[in-house]
Amino acid sequence: MKNNPGIIDNKFHLGLLIHLANQFKDQLISQYFSGMDITAAQFKVLINIYKGVTSPVEISKTLVMDAGAMSRMVDRMVKRELIVRSPNPQDKRQVILALTDKGLIICDHFQNEALTSIISDLTARLTQEESQQLVKLITKMLPDEITAPHC
Repeated sequence: MKNNPGIIDNKFHLGLLIHLANQFKDQLISQYFSGMDITAAQFKVLINIYKGVTSPVEISKTLVMDAGAMSRMVDRMVKRELIVRSPNPQDKRQVILALTDKGLIICDHFQNEALTSIISDLTARLTQEESQQLVKLITKMLPDEITAPHC
């Protein structure tokens, strides 16, 4: 069976487009929060804690970030008083992350205002019908265990 170059090109193109869409989304997040001096990566850490993921190990897995980079980011965020780090009472080798009031305000602001603005900018070139179709297609593309917690 021969490989069909058109299929390979389309898969590569789709992968590249998904990557570019993710980069564009991160760019919009960084722009939106630039006045607060929050990067997209820092925001993703905050929103994970906001949603109840308090382990740096779990957050680094979710964000596909190595442990060293996660540790440095947590250090910076603690210094900026966005999060606090406490020992895990069940296992003193581990830590639990929590939002400070400042971090909570940023996450609440995102839930109430920023999300709408960022998604609006992200999908500005789509019609309402195209946006709905995109949601259906991406949901269909992803495994249920990835989309279920967010639906």
